[in-house]
Amino acid sequence: MTNLELFEYSLKNPEPLIDEAYVKSENIILAKYGKKPNKLMVTNIELLENIVAYKVALKSGNSKALREAIDNIRVCLKTTGINYSEFPSFWAVTDVSHSSYKKLSESEQIEFLENVLKKYIKHRHPIYSGYGYTHSTLQVGKDAKAHKQSGVLGIKKVCSILNKKRFHALGDLSLKNLKAKNLVYISTDKTGKKLFKEIIKQYSISFMWGKKSDDKMPDILFKIKNHFFIVEHKHMKEGGGGQNKQINEVIKFISYSEPRSSKRIHYITFLDGLYFNLLNRTFKKKSKVPTQVANIKKALRQNENNYFVNTAGFKELLEQVI
Repeated sequence: MTNLELFEYSLKNPEPLIDEAYVKSENIILAKYGKKPNKLMVTNIELLENIVAYKVALKSGNSKALREAIDNIRVCLKTTGINYSEFPSFWAVTDVSHSSYKKLSESEQIEFLENVLKKYIKHRHPIYSGYGYTHSTLQVGKDAKAHKQSGVLGIKKVCSILNKKRFHALGDLSLKNLKAKNLVYISTDKTGKKLFKEIIKQYSISFMWGKKSDDKMPDILFKIKNHFFIVEHKHMKEGGGGQNKQINEVIKFISYSEPRSSKRIHYITFLDGLYFNLLNRTFKKKSKVPTQVANIKKALRQNENNYFVNTAGFKELLEQVI
């Protein structure tokens, strides 16, 4: 199968609506129903109690009680997972995140809380009190942010596919060990970054994509005999401004080739997620997708050593090259 035929194969074997590699159903932060509340749940109650205390002190003008409530709230906000509670979730309305709050000085945190508490008590607390505060909000908040883990899970998915095809992760991250092994891979994270740079230097791999992308690293490199496959993985669910930039970035990844004499270096874009399925659709309205498909095919024609695949296509590619 040529690289273009493999791309067509990928289009004919679309991504599943639910990919088990990205399911995070076990990501539970609450105690089991009927069991003793865990630390997060207890802290959540304490946070609400101190918000109520602040409201009462605000009305009575008790400055000592106000400061005590603020101090207690600051302690509550240090608990892992509390950012999923109603109050910290409200901060997004004021363009402040829990992570940015943690970077503030003590005086800045106090000033921020004094301001945002007044807004919260006025605009949200009456609503939540009326309908009833619930611990479920914590889990809902956690689940709503689950997509932020997709990048890490995507790399795990690629590694899992390689493992099932008799590859193994390179234990001793040395150039000497890599040369002696077959069917091995490295993840170019903090631990594999140094070795990846040694590889491209040793084998005179230009890796122009990285040089033109602020020295960005690919996700995976795997080796079959004397062939190197450099993989950039991207998980995408939908299009849009930022997503269009990402898809164009991974199209550029396969637009670079090593000299024609070097047939042993391959660049692979592995795109999974529901966005990939859009590449095989016909659009009645104006869309950037047809242009993206045309650019993918152009890059593949000009760089016969490179590949653009989805999950099914990646597995098929491995079957061909092993």
